[in-house]
Amino acid sequence: MHTVTITNGVEKTTIHSDNLDRISGGKIVKAVNAVDSFTFTIYPDNAGYNKLKPLTTSITVTDDSTGKDIFIGRVLKCPDSMNEQGLICKSVTCEGRLGWLYDSVQPYVEYKMVGISTVLASFISKHNAQVGNDKHISVGQVTVTGENNYTYSVNWVSTMDAISEQLVGKFGGEIQLRDQDGKVYIDYLEHIGHGTDTKIELAVNLKTISREIDETSVITQLYPLGAKQTDSEKRLTIGSVNSGKDYIEDSALVAKYGVISGTQTWDDVTQASILKTKATAFLKSANKAKKQYKITAVDLSTIDMNFEQFELGCWYRIVNPLMGIDEDLRIIGITINLDSPEQSELTFGDKFETMTGFMTAKTKSLQTAIDDSEFRNRQVIDSKIENATKLITGAEGGHVILDPSEKPERILIMDTADINTCKSCIQLNYKGLGFWTPELAKKAGQADGGSAKDGPYTNAWTIDGNLVASFITALTLTGLKINNGSGTFKVDENGNVVANKLSSKSATITGGSINIQTSSQNTSAIQLSHNEWTLKVSPLEIRIDNSTIGGHIVLQAGAMSGYWNNELKFSLDTNSGNISTYTDSGKKVFTVDTNNRAMYLYNENEKTAVQCYGKTGDIMCNSITTKNHTLD
Repeated sequence: MHTVTITNGVEKTTIHSDNLDRISGGKIVKAVNAVDSFTFTIYPDNAGYNKLKPLTTSITVTDDSTGKDIFIGRVLKCPDSMNEQGLICKSVTCEGRLGWLYDSVQPYVEYKMVGISTVLASFISKHNAQVGNDKHISVGQVTVTGENNYTYSVNWVSTMDAISEQLVGKFGGEIQLRDQDGKVYIDYLEHIGHGTDTKIELAVNLKTISREIDETSVITQLYPLGAKQTDSEKRLTIGSVNSGKDYIEDSALVAKYGVISGTQTWDDVTQASILKTKATAFLKSANKAKKQYKITAVDLSTIDMNFEQFELGCWYRIVNPLMGIDEDLRIIGITINLDSPEQSELTFGDKFETMTGFMTAKTKSLQTAIDDSEFRNRQVIDSKIENATKLITGAEGGHVILDPSEKPERILIMDTADINTCKSCIQLNYKGLGFWTPELAKKAGQADGGSAKDGPYTNAWTIDGNLVASFITALTLTGLKINNGSGTFKVDENGNVVANKLSSKSATITGGSINIQTSSQNTSAIQLSHNEWTLKVSPLEIRIDNSTIGGHIVLQAGAMSGYWNNELKFSLDTNSGNISTYTDSGKKVFTVDTNNRAMYLYNENEKTAVQCYGKTGDIMCNSITTKNHTLD
């Protein structure tokens, strides 16, 4: 269990605990070199509902089993809302203390010939001078090392961005905040966390696992760039020390992926030999496909103290023989669900670049990438337009004939003068425009490729506006309707979609309705699942299952039934209103007869043992035994 406490000045209020008010949907997200986040929903009956103030209210989440604070931060925003049923709530978003470093800025300054610790201390000192005492940070452990010939340059960026760009971006390493002796320390370490003896193993505490390999950042041919040349935007290259070539390559990666060129810049390197050395090291270590695992595991430390609690940055042995996984992996991200604290979603392996992180740390680079991507797409379109212009204006020649020569029915534009030898042809008549090549005809099922004279003209634009084409290149299509031909997928001009199957990670329907028709009354039209819980909806019934205990409830038009370990426990006849209960063996125990206003108790043979009649007040049974009472 967890306790959540908010603080305003000296006033502390518990908003979530085992015995007091509770919040809903609480989720803590942690990641290496990222600001922790905490989100939850709170309702008006909670003592802290009106005490949440953006940027001023501090919030702490404590693990009751260990006494450790697993989240310390502040409220960022807490908008309130009311749904259609009149339910009022606030959706609260909080950030961890590392977000304090976004509250200060680093003025323009250059640091030359100094060590990493000195630069970090200067950044933190300027931060402390701008914020209140409650956001002061002290420099703790610094284990990342680097040469003292670097130039560090910042120009009115946030302290967090300065640390990310000038330290972590150049030298790697990881930052963390920790509490000691009443102070908050920032550590800059090679790696946070430590090795553990805890296993995450199939059939023990491993529930789900997925593996993703990101190869998009791989560079097989690297162009290293050093410092800018004097009074020029031109940068130092390695051509002078690399046989005239400005690049180095990884032959193994080239064989696997082909040539994928990229650059890496070292602003402070002024010698070509040093630049080549750094580039070679980068190509061997940093330049690789990233592998990441998403794991849902049961945190056994909540029920067995012999197991170590999952912690960010720590190493764990992951064992799943079915996927061929048996290796030590490091947690780089963790999600804690306060509603199910025993279950954690863990991210192991390399840290993929997220769009949010990319925008925060690399805004300028992202804009450049967007511009470049847009330019490249524009180039593709322009290239196709230029090529089409050349073809249409006859830049590559062509032969135009009228067919037949007398009272022609069509115009033929061919690549040769002879209709019997040409390999590409455009036909124009009063019904439209058609295109033929042997290749197009074969794709359409004409084994011999057809002919210019007889077709088939598989690509065409007819006079009634129908366009038949294998590929369309365009910037914008307006007023478009889509039909795959068989009608299994259609999009009309009003945006209505007809499809046989729809797959989506998330979907939102606003101001509309869903109508589902199934082939059978027993077919599940809707299924909702979360962990062991499943809700199935079919035209015949609604069913709620719990796979762990084998319990489920079935609701039909005529009855409702409840099961435990797949054994019937109760039934309700929705027509008569009669209610019955059953033993483990499925035998009837008790019945309420609504229409007759009677109750029945049954013996082990399902024979009526006791009858009670509400209309008359009569009770019928074999015998009645009492103490200290006289029965009339």
